[in-house]
Amino acid sequence: MSAPVKDDVRDKVADYLEAALGKPVDLGALPDDAPLGVLGLDSLTTIGVLVALLEDAGVDLGEYADSLVTPSTLGDLYALADQFAADPEPAAGAEAQTLEETGMTGEQRSQLDFYRDKLAYEIDSADLADALAAGQDIVVVDGRGSESYAHEHIPGAISVPHRSISQESLSGLSKAPLYVAYCDGVGCNASTKTAVKLATAGFRVKELIGGLDWWKRDNHPTEGHAGRRSEPTGAACGCAG
Repeated sequence: MSAPVKDDVRDKVADYLEAALGKPVDLGALPDDAPLGVLGLDSLTTIGVLVALLEDAGVDLGEYADSLVTPSTLGDLYALADQFAADPEPAAGAEAQTLEETGMTGEQRSQLDFYRDKLAYEIDSADLADALAAGQDIVVVDGRGSESYAHEHIPGAISVPHRSISQESLSGLSKAPLYVAYCDGVGCNASTKTAVKLATAGFRVKELIGGLDWWKRDNHPTEGHAGRRSEPTGAACGCAG
């Protein structure tokens, strides 16, 4: 049996939810396992609540971007608030300072929010490959047409052409995993359209930076008619070094 939620943690979560929804929120009558959807939160609003909570706690979102799972119940939010917001550990160096103490301008704050949002909503091929190898609960979604998918695609990816997405076509998919949408590459926005439609339907989504093109540039294998094994040599992402 889980420990009862502290009053200060419950109040703090209520504050974040009220800010996100723009209306008062009464959490007293709701059980911890109540889905956030009953309060009217969609996936994007939930991510916004998560980002706000971490920022206010002085947490570097980039440090946790790959390990955090978007909360789906009130209990998930209580756990995050208890871990980070209720009694946050002081961060090292400049991260320990508030934005006011660092003298950030409004423009600099907006820029910082933009970069943090990128980490929350995007993933690169190296991180995706690592996450899949680690067995994380991820579904890779190919938003291109079925012919392109048959020609070549990321191993294990499912074909969901963005033009065909509807509530009916998504009805057989679980909302538990993180969905990573991709297309050909930087010259194609099918991945963005796929991500928007999945997020609108209530799925947790990230967009793959560079799509299939950069997946191949990073020497990862592909499947399909033109599928290939990973190549031992060639240009690959050097950010892990």
